[in-house]
Amino acid sequence: MKSSRPTTYPHPGAVLPPAQGGLGLIGFLATAVPVIWLGLGGVELAHWMQLRQSLSLILMDAARVGATRQAEPDAMARAFEQGLRRIHPAAGEVHAILARRRGDLGRPWHIAIQLPGRAAFGDHADPTLQGSRGGGKALIRNDHQAAQHAARQARGWPQGRGPQSGLTIYEANTLRITLRWPHKPLFPGASALLKSLAPLAQDARNRHWMAAGYLPFRRMVTVAMQSHPAAWPDLPDGRITHEALSFQARASRSDADAAVSTPGTPAARGSGGTNGGGTGSANGEGADSADAIPGAFDEPGVPGPDGEHPTSTTDPDGETVLEDACAS
Repeated sequence: MKSSRPTTYPHPGAVLPPAQGGLGLIGFLATAVPVIWLGLGGVELAHWMQLRQSLSLILMDAARVGATRQAEPDAMARAFEQGLRRIHPAAGEVHAILARRRGDLGRPWHIAIQLPGRAAFGDHADPTLQGSRGGGKALIRNDHQAAQHAARQARGWPQGRGPQSGLTIYEANTLRITLRWPHKPLFPGASALLKSLAPLAQDARNRHWMAAGYLPFRRMVTVAMQSHPAAWPDLPDGRITHEALSFQARASRSDADAAVSTPGTPAARGSGGTNGGGTGSANGEGADSADAIPGAFDEPGVPGPDGEHPTSTTDPDGETVLEDACAS
C-alpha cells in the first residue's frame, strides 16, 4: 500500500549534519588496541615469570652436579643444557634454540663460577690431595672443615680468611654460580622495546643482548660442595667461566647467604658438623619476592644506583634461597 505521507526535502539553505559513519570504528579501535596490547603484555609477563622459575630449577640441578663433581664446568654445562628440555620438550628443540642464540649472540648462555674463585686455591689448596680425582689440579679439601678453619686461625689469619681470597675454608667449599640467559620474547613488539632500552643497560653483555632483541635473565644459586673443589679451566667456548667475586660483593651478601658460609652455623657445617655437607641453595623455588627492576642491569650482589640488594628468603626446609634480579 502506497504511503500517503508526502516526501519532504531539506530547505536549500539548511546546514546538513556531518557524516558519522566512521566515528564508531575509530572509537572502537582507540579502545581495543590498548586493551589488546595490555593482554599481550600480560601473556608475555606470565611467560617470563614461569621461565624464571624454570631456569632456577635447571640451574639448581646443574649446581648439584657441580657440587658432587668437584665444580667441573663441563659437567655443569651438560646438566644445564639437558635441563633445558623442561622448557623446550620437543625433540631437537633445545638444539635449535641454542643454535639460534649462537648465531645471534655468539654464545647461547653464560654461567659464572663466583665461588670458589681462583684466589681461593692459592689460600686453601691442600697439596696432599694433588694427583687425585682432580687430574693433577689443585684441590681444596672438603672434609674436616672445622679443623681446617681452626688451623687457619691458629696461623694468624683473621677469622680464618685467606690473605689472597679473603675466604674462609667454608666459603672456599661453597659453589656459587650465576646464570645469564638470553630470552627471545614471544611477541615482536617486546623485542622492539628491548632494542630501544638497550642503551640504558650498564652491563656490556646485557646491552649487547638487548640490542639483538633478547631479554637477559639472571639467576644465582649457592650450594655447599660435596666433593673436593678442583681448579678447572674455563670452557673454551665461554659458556662457563670463573668470575672473581669482589670484596664489596661478598660484604653485601644477605644474611641467608652468610648462613651457608659462616663458621658455626648449621648450614656451614652441614649435617655432620665438620665436613660442610650442607645443601644450602638458591633456586628461587618457593620464593615470592619481586625482582628489583631499577638495579636489574647491575651485577648480582652489588648494590645498584638505587641501593637495592638481592632479595633473600628461606624455603620450608631451611635451605638458603637467594633471589637476584631476573630480567635486566
